[in-house]
This record gives sequence, C-alpha cells and structure tokens, in this order.
Amino acid sequence: FPEVPMALRISSYLLLGVVRIYSKKVDYILHDYNLTSIWLAKALVSNEVDLQEDARKAPVELVTLPQALNLEDFDLGDDDTLDM
Repeated sequence: FPEVPMALRISSYLLLGVVRIYSKKVDYILHDYNLTSIWLAKALVSNEVDLQEDARKAPVELVTLPQALNLEDFDLGDDDTLDM
C-alpha cells in the first residue's frame, strides 16, 4: 500500500482528541487522589477524648462574667514601658 500523507487538519483533530482523552484521565486521577488523601486524613485523626471525668463540666464561675465589673479588683502592676 502506498503511504498517503495525512493532511494537517486531520492530524490536528486527531491530536486534539488524544489531548482531551489524556486530560480526562488526569482529572480522574486527581479526583481519586483527593478522595484518598481526605480519607487517609480522616482515618489518622484520633476521635478519642482523654479528659478526666471531673473535667468534663466547668464550674459556672469560670465561664461567666460577673454582673458588675470592678476594675479596682485587678492588680495590673506598675508598667514603666508606657509613655504618657
């Protein structure tokens, strides 16, 4: 059979098809990698909480502010670094 030269237009269409197929393959691999990395990250995270039994609930005084805030109760000390 004599070799028939392929036109540049047909060659470009064939190459475009190959590039599109390769692009889809890369997208599939990237998607699979992202799913696998998320799955591994979730699998390696520990869900166990190792708190003491009495540390599960904080006293009300530690998590609420007083009704009236008295600034005289705070001992801020003397700070000589402030220039006024």
